[in-house]
Amino acid sequence: MSIKANLYKKLVLIFTDSVIFFASLFLALYIRRYDIFDFQYFISHVPRFFPLYVVSIAAVFVSGLYDIPKFLLRVKKIKYLFYITLSYTFFGIVFFYLLPSDFSPKTVLLIQAGIFFIFMMIWRMISDEVLKNKKKIRAIMLGESDDNKDLRKELFEQDYNIEVVQQVEASMFDMDKNPRDILIANLRRQRVDIIIADLNDEKLNALLPHIYTLTSMGIKLYDLKNIYQYVFRKMPLSAVGYFWFYENVSLDTKLYEVIKRIVDILLCVPVFVTWAIIHPWVVYKIKQEDGGEVYSIQERLGRYNKNIKIKKYRTMNYTDKGVWQEESENKITKIGNFLRKTRIDELPQIFSVWRGDLSFVGPRTDIVDLGAKMSDLIPYYNLRYSVTPGLSGWAQINMNYQPRGVTDTTERLRYDLYYVKNRSIFLDFVVILKTIKTVLSREGS
Repeated sequence: MSIKANLYKKLVLIFTDSVIFFASLFLALYIRRYDIFDFQYFISHVPRFFPLYVVSIAAVFVSGLYDIPKFLLRVKKIKYLFYITLSYTFFGIVFFYLLPSDFSPKTVLLIQAGIFFIFMMIWRMISDEVLKNKKKIRAIMLGESDDNKDLRKELFEQDYNIEVVQQVEASMFDMDKNPRDILIANLRRQRVDIIIADLNDEKLNALLPHIYTLTSMGIKLYDLKNIYQYVFRKMPLSAVGYFWFYENVSLDTKLYEVIKRIVDILLCVPVFVTWAIIHPWVVYKIKQEDGGEVYSIQERLGRYNKNIKIKKYRTMNYTDKGVWQEESENKITKIGNFLRKTRIDELPQIFSVWRGDLSFVGPRTDIVDLGAKMSDLIPYYNLRYSVTPGLSGWAQINMNYQPRGVTDTTERLRYDLYYVKNRSIFLDFVVILKTIKTVLSREGS
C-alpha cells in the first residue's frame, strides 16, 4: 500500500472513530434523559466529554489500530478495543469524580462506553472490506521451511491483501558477493512492499544483517511466525525452542490467574445446578442400558505434570479409555453417544473445576500414560502443561475432532501453545462462547 493510500485510510479511520464516539454520547444522553433530551442538551455535554474523546483516539493510536494489517486476528482487534474502552472509562471516572466539579455523569459515562465499544467493534470488523485497497501488498518470503510453504499457500487461496510474488531460499544468494545489492535489485524488479522472513531459519543467519538494512528503504520486515499466528491462529513449532516460554509468555500473570479463578468459581454455580437437575435422568439411562457403573474415573495430567483424577459419566460398555483405542468390544453405548454429542458426559468434571484441578478453559487433559508417550514423541509437548488444563480450549474449538495419532496431536499442540502465549480473559470468553455454540449445535465428537 502506498504512503498516500495508507494516510487516506488512517484519516478515514480517525474521522469514523470520532463520529462513533460522539454518536455514542448522543445515544447515551438520549437513553439516560429522553424526557428532557434535545440537541442543545447534547451540545452542552460535548466540551465536557471532549477530553475523553482525545484520550480514546490517543489510545487507539498507542494500540496500533491505525497501523494494524488486515491479517491481524479479529479477536486481537476486539481485545485492543476492550482495553481502550476500559482505559478512557477509567480516565472519565478520575476526570469527573475525583477532580472538583459539579458535573458527574455516572450513568451516561457507562452507557456511552458500552455503546462506543459495540459500534467500534462492528466498524473494525468491516473496515478492512470497506477501505480495501484493490492493489495488494506485494511480498517476498525468505526461508524454505514447511511453515513458509503453508503460509504462502494460505495467503494465495484466501482473500488476504498480501500477494507473495516470490519465495526466496538462502541458497539463491552468493555470500561471497554483496547479497544486499542482489536483494535490492530483486525487490525493485518485483516492486516489493514487505519481506516476510523466517527468522528461526539458521540458513538465513548470514543474510539477516543485510535484510535489516533494507528498512531504510521503506521495506517493512515481518517475522514469519507472527504472521503465521495471525493467519492460522496457532503457533508454528519451528518458532518454539527451549527458552520460548520465558521469551514469549508473561510470567506476571497473577492478576489474570486470580480473575480467571473467580470466573471459574462463579461459572461453577449454574453448571452445578444444571448437573443436579440432569444427574438423576443420566443415572437412570445408564443403569437402564447395561446396569454398569455411572462414572468413569480417570487419572490425568494436570498443571506442571501433576497427576489429577477426573470424573466423567461412563459412555462406553466398560471403562472409558483415551483416544487412539483400537476397535474392540468396548464400544460407545447408545446413551454414551448422546452424552458425548451434548457434552453432558463432561458435567461431573465441575467438581474438578471447583477444586482448581481444572479450569473451564485451557489445554485438554491427557491420560497419564498417553501424555508421557506424547512428551517423548513430540518436542516441547510439556509446555502445554504450564497452564491449568480446561474442559474446553482453543484447540477444541478450532479442530473439531479428537486427535487420533502423533500428527493430530502435534496439530493440537500448535493451538495449545498459541493459547499459552496469548491467554487472556477475553480469549477465554471467546472459547466459552464458541463452546456453547458447539454444544447447542451438537457439533464435534
